[in-house]
This record gives sequence, structure tokens and C-alpha cells, in this order.
Amino acid sequence: MEDNNSYKKIYTKAYFHGEKSFFYKLGYRDFRHYFNNLFKPLKKHNNEFKAGNVLDVGCAYGFMLKRFPDNFTLYGIDISEYAILRAKKIVPQAVLKVGNIEEGLPFNNNFFDIVCFNDVIEHLRNPQKALLNIKNILKTNGLLYITTPNLNLFRKTIYFYADKKEHHISLFARKKLIKLLKFLEFEILEEGTYFSGFIPPIRLKNNIGPETFIICKKI
Repeated sequence: MEDNNSYKKIYTKAYFHGEKSFFYKLGYRDFRHYFNNLFKPLKKHNNEFKAGNVLDVGCAYGFMLKRFPDNFTLYGIDISEYAILRAKKIVPQAVLKVGNIEEGLPFNNNFFDIVCFNDVIEHLRNPQKALLNIKNILKTNGLLYITTPNLNLFRKTIYFYADKKEHHISLFARKKLIKLLKFLEFEILEEGTYFSGFIPPIRLKNNIGPETFIICKKI
């Protein structure tokens, strides 16, 4: 069981430099194809907003925020003080804060047009509380973009050690996460699974992929 202090002990400089991470052996950096492909599903939805406020929850160094056009005002939050210090140099135009999403978000309700929640929910002790806090700060019809491991047979067998090393304590099967989002009164706009190791990634409308992506809106 992890608490706020244990989160901060895990997601330190050593984690982002790869010493305590499975996926960041070369260090956490702006892998151009990865982040471009991660951002791609949002592009067509961004066009619905002439301007807007976007929040990246678990923003790390701010690489996702960098990809939003200038008509968006950028905000980011992360549990890691080290990551936020790095992000302030990479996206100095963004409002960046250290915080724990499970304890609430330091923003007004009904403030954000888009919230990105990429590869975070699996690290959390209380995912439902985190989603409720996101719902509070989203505007009606605001978008929530989630990516997270998909707990299918492929994930359980191939990624078992990686998920343990990465402190993935709340893994969801795709359908279970969709059910939770609907219970919390989000409308699913787009969803599927994918293999992130390919350029471009292989996106599927079935449960085969080891990663889940969901774009939904607050109703």
C-alpha cells in the first residue's frame, strides 16, 4: 500500500534517470515518435476548441504539453518535485504544480477543457478518487484522455516483471475501466487497445493490445 510519502520516494531523480525504472533505462526523455503518437488521437478533438485550458496529470517533464497549439493555456501537475523542476525549463509557459491527484487538485471546478491522464492511473492507490477529482475540474463536455496498461492475458504474461518494477499497483482490464468511467458519468467517444513499440503504433478495436486508450467526455 502506497501513500503520498511513498509516492515521492519512488518518483525521484533516480526513477526518471532509469535507475529505478524498467522502461526508462536510457532516462526519461522526449522520444519524438512516442509522444507524437500519444498526442495524435487528441488532434481531431482539439479542433473543437478555439481556445481552452488543458491539464496534464502526471505531466513529468511536460513533453505532452509541448504538443498542444498556442491557443491552449497549459497546466501540469505531478507528484515528483524533480519532474516539475525539469518541466519548468521545458515548458516555461505552463502553470506547473506539485501535487497528489488522489488528495484533490489545486484548480477551480469546471475549469479545464481537456485533461490528459496518460500512464498514471496504474500507479495510484485509489484510481476512482482520482477520476472523481478530474471530473470536478473538467467543464461539462470537457475531454478526458486516458492511456494505461490493458490487463489482458498478453499483459499478464509478457509484462509481469515490467509492471512490478514500474509500481503498477492498479492495473485495469480495458472493459473494466470503461465500465468505471460510465459509472462516473463519462461518455466514451473513442477507445481501443494498442502496441506502443511500433512506429506508428498498432491501434486495435479489440482487446488484444497491451495498452488501452480512451477518449471520453464529462456529461
